[in-house]
Amino acid sequence: ALGRPPIPCLCHPAGAAGMDAEQKTVFAFVIFLLVFLVMLMVRCFRILLDPYSRMPASSWTDHKEGLERGQFDYALV
Repeated sequence: ALGRPPIPCLCHPAGAAGMDAEQKTVFAFVIFLLVFLVMLMVRCFRILLDPYSRMPASSWTDHKEGLERGQFDYALV
Protein backbone atom coordinates (compact mmCIF):
# COMPACT_ATOMS: atom_id res chain seq x y z
CA ALA A 1 0.00 0.00 0.00
CA LEU A 2 2.98 2.29 0.54
CA GLY A 3 4.68 1.58 -2.77
CA ARG A 4 6.07 -1.80 -1.73
CA PRO A 5 5.84 -4.68 -4.16
CA PRO A 6 3.41 -7.40 -3.03
CA ILE A 7 4.98 -10.26 -1.06
CA PRO A 8 4.99 -13.37 -3.24
CA CYS A 9 3.32 -16.45 -1.84
CA LEU A 10 5.92 -19.05 -0.88
CA CYS A 11 3.38 -21.87 -1.06
CA HIS A 12 3.81 -22.37 -4.81
CA PRO A 13 7.18 -21.01 -5.97
CA ALA A 14 7.98 -20.55 -9.65
CA GLY A 15 10.35 -23.53 -9.79
CA ALA A 16 7.93 -25.94 -8.14
CA ALA A 17 9.38 -29.07 -9.78
CA GLY A 18 12.90 -28.60 -8.37
CA MET A 19 11.84 -27.30 -4.97
CA ASP A 20 9.31 -30.07 -4.42
CA ALA A 21 11.88 -32.86 -4.37
CA GLU A 22 14.26 -30.83 -2.23
CA GLN A 23 11.53 -29.93 0.24
CA LYS A 24 10.44 -33.55 0.47
CA THR A 25 14.02 -34.63 1.13
CA VAL A 26 14.51 -32.01 3.84
CA PHE A 27 11.14 -32.87 5.39
CA ALA A 28 12.01 -36.59 5.48
CA PHE A 29 15.41 -35.81 7.02
CA VAL A 30 13.85 -33.62 9.71
CA ILE A 31 11.27 -36.33 10.51
CA PHE A 32 14.10 -38.88 10.76
CA LEU A 33 16.02 -36.61 13.15
CA LEU A 34 12.93 -36.08 15.31
CA VAL A 35 12.27 -39.83 15.53
CA PHE A 36 15.92 -40.39 16.46
CA LEU A 37 15.70 -37.68 19.13
CA VAL A 38 12.56 -39.21 20.62
CA MET A 39 14.21 -42.65 20.71
CA LEU A 40 17.24 -41.21 22.52
CA MET A 41 15.03 -39.37 25.01
CA VAL A 42 13.06 -42.54 25.78
CA ARG A 43 16.28 -44.48 26.27
CA CYS A 44 17.73 -41.82 28.55
CA PHE A 45 14.57 -41.68 30.68
CA ARG A 46 14.57 -45.48 31.00
CA ILE A 47 18.20 -45.39 32.16
CA LEU A 48 17.42 -42.60 34.63
CA LEU A 49 14.45 -44.48 36.08
CA ASP A 50 16.32 -47.79 36.50
CA PRO A 51 20.06 -47.27 36.06
CA TYR A 52 21.27 -50.67 37.27
CA SER A 53 19.03 -52.92 35.20
CA ARG A 54 21.07 -52.42 32.00
CA MET A 55 24.43 -52.79 33.72
CA PRO A 56 25.88 -56.30 33.77
CA ALA A 57 26.16 -57.57 37.33
CA SER A 58 29.73 -58.78 36.89
CA SER A 59 31.08 -55.28 36.24
CA TRP A 60 30.18 -53.84 39.64
CA THR A 61 29.63 -56.78 42.00
CA ASP A 62 32.71 -58.86 41.20
CA HIS A 63 36.33 -57.92 41.86
CA LYS A 64 35.68 -56.71 45.39
CA GLU A 65 38.53 -58.86 46.76
CA GLY A 66 37.24 -59.81 50.18
CA LEU A 67 34.48 -57.26 50.59
CA GLU A 68 30.89 -58.37 50.48
CA ARG A 69 28.92 -57.64 47.39
CA GLY A 70 26.80 -54.53 47.74
CA GLN A 71 29.12 -53.05 50.34
CA PHE A 72 30.49 -49.78 49.05
CA ASP A 73 33.27 -49.25 51.59
CA TYR A 74 36.63 -49.52 49.94
CA ALA A 75 39.57 -51.17 51.65
CA LEU A 76 42.37 -48.79 52.56
CA VAL A 77 45.74 -50.30 51.70
